Amino acid sequence: MDQYSEGRGNPWDYDPGPPRNRKWPRLFSEAPNYRALGKAVTGSEKFRWHHGPMFYRGRLGDNQVRVLVIGQEGGQDEALSHRSFTGSSGSRMQHFLNHIGITNSYLFLNTFVYSIYGQYSSSGIRWLAQDQDSPICRHRNELLDYAAERNNLHLVIAVGSAAKESVRTWVESRGGSGPAGVDQLYRWDGTSIGPKTRLLGVVHPGGAASGNLAAIKADFQRAADQVEEWAQADPDWLPTDADGTRHPAAEYRYDKVPIPFGDLPFGVAWRLGYRSTTSNRKDSQQGIQMFSAGGKYNNRGHSLTYTGTANGSSTGYDQDPGDLPYEPPVDDYRAFDRGPEPSMARLMMGGRSGYEWPDFTALGADAHPSFGMGPIYRGRPEDATLIVLADQCSHDDLFTCRALTGEAGQHLTRFLAAAGVDESYVIFRVLAIDTKDVSTSVRNALVDDPQVRKVYRTILATAAIANRRRKVVLAVGPMAKRMIADVAPTNLPVVEMKAWGQSGAAADWQGALDTLSALTFGKDRSGPSFQFDPGRGQIPRRDLPYGVPRWQGTSGDRALKPKRGAQRSPDYFKLMMPRWAFDLDPEPLSPSEAAAVEDS
Repeated sequence: MDQYSEGRGNPWDYDPGPPRNRKWPRLFSEAPNYRALGKAVTGSEKFRWHHGPMFYRGRLGDNQVRVLVIGQEGGQDEALSHRSFTGSSGSRMQHFLNHIGITNSYLFLNTFVYSIYGQYSSSGIRWLAQDQDSPICRHRNELLDYAAERNNLHLVIAVGSAAKESVRTWVESRGGSGPAGVDQLYRWDGTSIGPKTRLLGVVHPGGAASGNLAAIKADFQRAADQVEEWAQADPDWLPTDADGTRHPAAEYRYDKVPIPFGDLPFGVAWRLGYRSTTSNRKDSQQGIQMFSAGGKYNNRGHSLTYTGTANGSSTGYDQDPGDLPYEPPVDDYRAFDRGPEPSMARLMMGGRSGYEWPDFTALGADAHPSFGMGPIYRGRPEDATLIVLADQCSHDDLFTCRALTGEAGQHLTRFLAAAGVDESYVIFRVLAIDTKDVSTSVRNALVDDPQVRKVYRTILATAAIANRRRKVVLAVGPMAKRMIADVAPTNLPVVEMKAWGQSGAAADWQGALDTLSALTFGKDRSGPSFQFDPGRGQIPRRDLPYGVPRWQGTSGDRALKPKRGAQRSPDYFKLMMPRWAFDLDPEPLSPSEAAAVEDS
């Protein structure tokens, strides 16, 4: 697995999401009504809204950003990672930043937070992007203004024509100016943004697909030359990061590097951000298929069969006023999981000395190593009174980066609520790799491995001593039951349960609640019913990383694994938006948005 983490930092490094004590999460939540604006201005759906917006990648703390990179839009990789510039173009830009010595002090934003259908030059799109009265333009300028307010920006790089125009529009909104057009952005005065700010434009790397590779390479070389010229003229202009080195422009080579783990949510599939595009859209935008390093874009040459459509239903979905199923929470924009504390993150990723994960492939697992190890927990290890060890029950975890977020996890939400625990729980998944389709003998070999048990013993012990409240351990599913006697803290009671989907699970879970009712453990509310409602519950937003749309964690299992021939393929997974959300019409424009369109 090391080859898929090399050059990316440590797998236990991660981006927790926007700081809750700054305006970033509120500003992101105030994104305008892209769908309705697109239809009102162009007459048709203009944005790929289905899998949610993509707001940023990089640093959102104060005085952390020297280089601001602005692009046009995200693609399907960005929709899965919930971070900007994580596909092939992001890898190109990461390499350019590394070349000029910027390894950490950067922030990526885009012209649009949703990707567009068709070309930027199509009718109405430029007005939406660049007119100072457009709600999309105004919102983007607010984001850019806040980035400039909280940081001393030294360099702004615009990637592609749309981004160049967005930088020009932003500079003009702040009273700045420059030569006509955007091809000479480097000649524009950046002091309206900051006293040392320089502006630079490059062609979009995505243009290579049109046969423009030579022109793209030449343009990036020109950009490297320009940065070197500015740095030589003013050695204090753009300090390198502590671990960065500014290389001579003559040594620049157009290339890719992986996206650092520190820019991505905890538990993200390692495949995302690994140098190139790693997914493709399917099913008329309803699905996105992610493929391993052994797979192919659009599964070219690989004949796949997906069983079912994962259309789901809205049963159990609970929406707050003002929210949309295909966006993160708008009303409660601080409701997201910032990830585990550092020592627990390291332990769960097998990074603690002496507690490394074994070679799962050697033990018989067929999970492709490029997907990595990640969705091993959900909840709050530091506050838990119910410590749950549970079998994997779906493939949804690969896409949410958190354990048990499919059908089984949604029923488990109802179970925990019946026990009076709405927040004080942590769920650890048995094994951090996909084991859903392997044989019983392989599963047993994995959970019986002494090193696996050593790691889980330590994980559960760490959660057990995290607070002074009384605790209970739940073992859910055959694999959890098989190992629990060896890994559970000796001083805690253990309640064993069937996995959801096993015969008689609902009655078994009620029996577990009966047992829990007689035990002492910390609860979040008094007077729990201890009566199991077998319906679905929505995975709480506070359990999921920043950027995950509201429809994820609802509507049953949302992820599918195909067959290639007669066997389940370890190289492909597909995330499907539920049909009821896919069929939604746009929300009406707000009065201010309608007025802006009317005046356009």
